[in-house]
Amino acid sequence: MSGGFVRAGAEMLEAFCRAAFERDMKRLDRRATEKYGWTIVSAIYPLFEIVFNHATAAPLRLRLLCTDWDELPPIIELLDATGLYLKVAPPNIGGVFNAGPHPSTGRPFVCMRGAREYHTHQSHLRDHWENYRGKSGMDLPGIVLQLWRAWKRAVG
Repeated sequence: MSGGFVRAGAEMLEAFCRAAFERDMKRLDRRATEKYGWTIVSAIYPLFEIVFNHATAAPLRLRLLCTDWDELPPIIELLDATGLYLKVAPPNIGGVFNAGPHPSTGRPFVCMRGAREYHTHQSHLRDHWENYRGKSGMDLPGIVLQLWRAWKRAVG
C-alpha cells in the first residue's frame, strides 16, 4: 500500500510544480520579451528556455530546468545560441556568470540567488532557497530578468 501513497504523493507534487510553472509563465510579459530582445525557445513544463539577443555580442541561451519548481530553484544551464553547453563563460561576463567549473556539472554556471547551482555550491550552502522563495522578483520571469540585466551590463 505504501507504494501507492508514494506514487500519489509524487504525482501531487508534480501537479503543484506544474501549476506554479504555468502561473509564472502567464506572468511573462510578451511585450517585455520584445523590448529586451528575448526569444523564448520553450516554455512547457518543466523546461523554460530563452535566448538573450544582442546587436554586437553573441547571444546567450539559458535553459531553466524547473522540475520541482518552486519547491526548489531551477537548474540554469548556460548555452550558445544553438543550444550547446558553453565550455567557457562568454567574454566580459562576470558577476553572476561564473566561469566555474561548478562541482556538480563541471561547466560555467549561474552563481545567483534563485539558481539551484548557487544554492548547492559549497560557498552558499547556508543561503537557503527558502529565504527567497515566493519573494518579489524570485519567480521565473523575475529570475530571468535579473540574469538579463547582469548579462546586459557585461556585454553593453
